[in-house]
Amino acid sequence: MTIPLSFHTGLLSDMPTADAVRMIRDHGYQLVELNAEILPWGPAHINLNTPASEIAELARLGPYSALCIHHRDFGAAESDRCDAALAWTEAMMDRAIDLGIDIVHVIPGEKADYAALLTSLAIGVEAAGRKNLTFALEPIVGRIIGTADGARAAIDAAPGLKINFDPSHLHPMGDHVTRAAETLFADIAHVHLKDVTGTPENFAFVPLGEGEIDLAAMVRVLVENGYGGAVSIEHESHWFAGDKRSPTQVLKDCRNYFDQILNMANAEMAG
Repeated sequence: MTIPLSFHTGLLSDMPTADAVRMIRDHGYQLVELNAEILPWGPAHINLNTPASEIAELARLGPYSALCIHHRDFGAAESDRCDAALAWTEAMMDRAIDLGIDIVHVIPGEKADYAALLTSLAIGVEAAGRKNLTFALEPIVGRIIGTADGARAAIDAAPGLKINFDPSHLHPMGDHVTRAAETLFADIAHVHLKDVTGTPENFAFVPLGEGEIDLAAMVRVLVENGYGGAVSIEHESHWFAGDKRSPTQVLKDCRNYFDQILNMANAEMAG
């Protein structure tokens, strides 16, 4: 079984978006995940002010696995902040359509209120449905939804919601990642490949294969269940763990690592 591999553009936040996309594709990635989140180390690659000419150029450079539309106020307790984040989220869905992207994903905001978050998720699902998009939630370490159980409760509260499955957030929260993948499999629309060490109070995203997650076992679950989506590598160890490799080396190493664990999963299936 093959799984299309994507790479999140956040690592390349200092590059023009089109150049970042080309660089990722030049390193053998079938897909690119476009980042619309302001990161600790750099700006978003896409926002509401991105010129139409640039959007058109990027659309020609696709395909893309997802548009990451994380907003720090998503589900905020204050109604004005919550409403503004929802309006921004829906507007970014239109950006996804212009780019030929059919999956968008959000996170619980930094100071989200649980009831407001569930309401926002339901509104997001409805808005995405009108636009023929898949709307997914990424549980986040230390946030109000950060576990597989929390993800399941959100899905129950907002039917049609899907999950961006990122093991590096679930593991520090106490989830067994492989079991979480099995439990949530039917609702996983997109997968991040990222490794981690530590606890919710003291965690670090580290290079693939150097953390505490059995990523090979997680990929095996995807293979065994016939996962039909993309796996996107979200590299953040340069910020969290002092990784000094160049972006070019990271792209090469991550591609090789994924090929190795996918081949292992396929061999175990065949055996």
